[in-house]
Amino acid sequence: MSAVSGFNRLSVLEHANVVVSILGLVFVWWLLAVNGAINSLPGPLPAVNAMVSMLPTGEFHSSVIASLRHVFVPYLAATALAVPLGVAIGLSLTFRDLVFPSLEMLRPVPPIAWIPIAILVLPTTLASIMFITFMGAFFPILLNTIRGVERVEPDYVKAVQCLGGTRRDVLRQAILPAALPSIHTGLVIGMGLAWVNLVAAEMIADAGLGRLIWVAYTTGNYANIVAGVIFVGLLGYASSTLVRWIGQRRMSWNVETAS
Repeated sequence: MSAVSGFNRLSVLEHANVVVSILGLVFVWWLLAVNGAINSLPGPLPAVNAMVSMLPTGEFHSSVIASLRHVFVPYLAATALAVPLGVAIGLSLTFRDLVFPSLEMLRPVPPIAWIPIAILVLPTTLASIMFITFMGAFFPILLNTIRGVERVEPDYVKAVQCLGGTRRDVLRQAILPAALPSIHTGLVIGMGLAWVNLVAAEMIADAGLGRLIWVAYTTGNYANIVAGVIFVGLLGYASSTLVRWIGQRRMSWNVETAS
């Protein structure tokens, strides 16, 4: 059997497992709904009908666009800040002692607690929403970057230094490549948590899927609640898959990442 054939079979098997996993979740949901174990929460069929009804509407399209903006802009900002900050903390014990304790105190604060603070401090509702999703993405990226830098083998650094490399060369040729798999893990987790924070953040928004879910709740439209949650889950899954795909493309040399 050729390597290409083996890879294709593995890829088909992975996709089949994904389908089986999703169908299993739907089956459990249907079973609970049929037996009345989830009270007034609708089953799969009403939720699918609600999704089909929502898809062609302008409100749904604008909500999706707003939510994507509320996630991806803060996510990119969190990446741009957390990665260099994590590298600095991982490299310098003094810098770590000065900065990390304050950040670690902020990390356990849930997104709901940030909402009134963001409203009071930030000038616009949009800035408040983006701040909350930013906080969701920031800490996983930061912590995984720190972990990746701290776990770099000293021999890699010594090898670059022995070849006459400067501190910048050590950073670019030894530390960052070795820490990249851990940073990538933080990027994937950070994307997921940005979507988790989104629903809480968009309760104060004028548009977005979180707003759509909240309006459906206040009006008693339970099928639309479930439909909105499914759409958030699908977009979150697609976003994390995109980050994984980019990481695999950039780190094809890493067996653990590529597998």
